[in-house]
Amino acid sequence: MIRYFSNLGRGFVSLIKGLVVTFKNIFSPIITLQYPKEKQAMTARYRGLVDLRPDRCIICYQCVRICPTGCLAISHKVQEDKKRTLERFDYTMELCCFCGLCEQVCPKSAIYMNKLYEVTAYSRDKLHIDLLNPDKYAEWSNIVVK
Repeated sequence: MIRYFSNLGRGFVSLIKGLVVTFKNIFSPIITLQYPKEKQAMTARYRGLVDLRPDRCIICYQCVRICPTGCLAISHKVQEDKKRTLERFDYTMELCCFCGLCEQVCPKSAIYMNKLYEVTAYSRDKLHIDLLNPDKYAEWSNIVVK
């Protein structure tokens, strides 16, 4: 009989504790985002896909050398005045481990990690990206939900 009333008392205390938590949170502001329509801004330290500022690139190949997975490939050509110009700057997204080493080693901050986080593709062909193309991420950056 004592055990019955002790269990009943503990159950009542547990119920009161739960109700206190519920009433404390019921009047707090809502922090839930309606996900496809509202999107959270990424933090400053978030590492998304590799992106390039072609005008800053000095074609030093350091990003290609430091990449542990080999997802970056550069080709250049030398003009008559011995200036080098980028011919191709390829990024294979499926190989990237998003470590950010390419961004850290770039002396001119030409390469950086953007803030895209909704990236899907039905074929692997879309995962090979030419970073010199200005519309390289247009498919993923302008997602509209109805």
